[in-house]
Amino acid sequence: MRRLLAILLIVSMIFPLSACTKAEETAVKERARAVKVIEIQESENKETLNYIGTVDSKEIVKYSFKTTGKLGKVFVEKGDKVKKGDKLVQLDMQDLNFQISAAKSNLDTAKLNIKKAEDSLNYYKDLFNKMENLYKEGTISKDQYDQIKLQKDTAETTYNQAKSQFEAAKADYEYKLSLLEDATIYANQDGSVIDTYYEEGELVPQGYPVVSVRSSIQIINVGIAQRDLKKIKIGTEAVIDVEGEKANGVVTNIAEAPDETTRTYNAEVTIKDKNFRLGSIAKVVFDIGKERGIWIPISAIMSDGEDYVYIVQGDRAFKRIVELGEIYEDKIMVKGVKSGELLVVSGMKNLIDGSKVNIQE
Repeated sequence: MRRLLAILLIVSMIFPLSACTKAEETAVKERARAVKVIEIQESENKETLNYIGTVDSKEIVKYSFKTTGKLGKVFVEKGDKVKKGDKLVQLDMQDLNFQISAAKSNLDTAKLNIKKAEDSLNYYKDLFNKMENLYKEGTISKDQYDQIKLQKDTAETTYNQAKSQFEAAKADYEYKLSLLEDATIYANQDGSVIDTYYEEGELVPQGYPVVSVRSSIQIINVGIAQRDLKKIKIGTEAVIDVEGEKANGVVTNIAEAPDETTRTYNAEVTIKDKNFRLGSIAKVVFDIGKERGIWIPISAIMSDGEDYVYIVQGDRAFKRIVELGEIYEDKIMVKGVKSGELLVVSGMKNLIDGSKVNIQE
């Protein structure tokens, strides 16, 4: 009996203690959490597409001569910066001048020959016309008529040959003059010399590169996914970021066919106002217009397998599943919330669905 009374006494002492602990836990759970909120508003922000690309030169030009010749002068070295119109290389002018002089001499001879042939032809034409009338009148014989006609035909053949020789000599002379003009190669755009391939005095074959120049115009090569081709077009503006250094750009070319390996379409984004180290990796943000909707701070988004935010109603915060959209700077467009609702932007890590909150200014 005494043992039973002792047990009842212990139980009576433990029960109030347990009840007190549960009450304290409830009080802790109901303690208001400090949060900061903003009122959700519909707004308009830029719609962008983000890609990664590589800095490259617009083009590499390999310059060559139109004729074989001895290299007379190299005006540049590897690494030199050049401007449009700068001299790059020049053939030996002495050899060319000899060729032009010889071609001019041939042309002068051809001019003289054609003049003689023309005079002879005119003489025999006049003579033939006279003899033809005399033959019709019966004054001269058939043999005399045929002899004069043969002389006239021979003079005409000689003239045609002289004319052909003159045309050939004229074409050769003009060609040699053009070689003189082409004997000096000038840069056709600003850039930097990649390399020179011959030394002064060496024989340079026709059409072989003598010097190569990289264009100073830089581009970003970007592989565009097929789904974005309707949004990114020639003329689309872009912001380029290379290790925090930014520049403006514009799409100047998009490949008609995709790359066989990546199945993306290469777009060239021409850099407008800066130069970067070739081969650098660049972030490219394409500006494809504006989109109106609910834009909230990215930092307000929570995730546990699903993306959600906390919306305050009365003195409590409730979990709301949202669908994420485009990102612009530090904001993201979402679906699942409405204008006028209060969005928790600070203190949400301490909340659970239905937590009591105390809104801080």
